[in-house]
Amino acid sequence: DNLVKWFSGRGISQFTLRSLKVGEGIESMPIGSGVWAERNTIHFNFFENNEIVNIKYRDGKKNFKLFKDAKLIFYNLDSISISKEAVIVEGEIDCLSYVEAGINKVVSTPNGSTLKTVNLEYLDNCIEYFDNKEKIYLALDNDDAGRNVTKELIRRLGAERCFLVDFKD
Repeated sequence: DNLVKWFSGRGISQFTLRSLKVGEGIESMPIGSGVWAERNTIHFNFFENNEIVNIKYRDGKKNFKLFKDAKLIFYNLDSISISKEAVIVEGEIDCLSYVEAGINKVVSTPNGSTLKTVNLEYLDNCIEYFDNKEKIYLALDNDDAGRNVTKELIRRLGAERCFLVDFKD
């Protein structure tokens, strides 16, 4: 009930949560300075070919954790497997928001963006999903880190098929 209420406050329905197999449960989470604690968490399940390959956990304090040494891929990857178009966002909740709005061919980066390094291991692990794409809409955050990842995605995926979504501020 709490999970559904929390997402409902963000405009995301229980139907969308079920469609993307979002769950919840207790998980040991890093809470700072090497300290871990049991927390109630949201579970974002990462599927490839209908098989779960990773889970991202998020607690109420915005602490995140992925399974150590699990395969890094885009969140909601299976949704774009046969489509000619795809949207790439920066965050699972952004992905859920697109699906809620009726745009289902959307994936999210698994680990956000940083200013220092642009690590696209997740793209390397599933680059073949983009081979058939005619249009790729890049809807990442409009901060320096998001712009860095956007530039690298354009370089790697090809400027001729990348289209930028600008949410302004």
